[in-house]
Amino acid sequence: MRLECGLTRHAAAARAGVARSTWDRIERGSPVVSVANLVAASDAVGLDLVCSLYPGRPPGLRDSGQLAIAQFLEERAHPTWSVSLEEPAGDHGEAIDMVFGGPTEIIAVEIERLLVDWQAQSRRWLAKRAWLAQRHARPVRLVVVVADSPRNRDVVRPFTALIDRTMPAGTRSVMQSISTGAPLAHDGRCWIRERRHTGLARGR
Repeated sequence: MRLECGLTRHAAAARAGVARSTWDRIERGSPVVSVANLVAASDAVGLDLVCSLYPGRPPGLRDSGQLAIAQFLEERAHPTWSVSLEEPAGDHGEAIDMVFGGPTEIIAVEIERLLVDWQAQSRRWLAKRAWLAQRHARPVRLVVVVADSPRNRDVVRPFTALIDRTMPAGTRSVMQSISTGAPLAHDGRCWIRERRHTGLARGR
């Protein structure tokens, strides 16, 4: 576009209000150029800079107390389950926190220590489950494991009827399936009470 506008690099840099060396980095595709400079350079040659954002990979389990909950669940898993952490679940780096792979079904587990917006978060969980389901012949059950806190209970309360209908397996059913290897057969939710000092989590 600079050439189509009949601009030298020096003239284009001056029009954009950036240093010539910055303009050179932009044309080379350098990853260290700021977004502000990219916008200025685009505007200088009559272009609009458009960015597409995609759901990204959340912080890894090792970055939060999610790992303690994951370990708690893995320790209770029946030997027939193959357990893996942070399994790919999307085309843009998304991952499911835990996957329990069984002979007849897969349980995809999302661990949430802090609920903010049940509807928005559930859309992300369901998108990940759908991505996994397209790649496996076995049914994929979604289980959301939530830290049992008054704040999280408050976030969930307005959606209780919807959750009961769409995720009918409760904590007892989820834990029984994980510990016995029996199929879960439904999506579910599981409340885990965390113990601050020991790191021990307990189902409720």
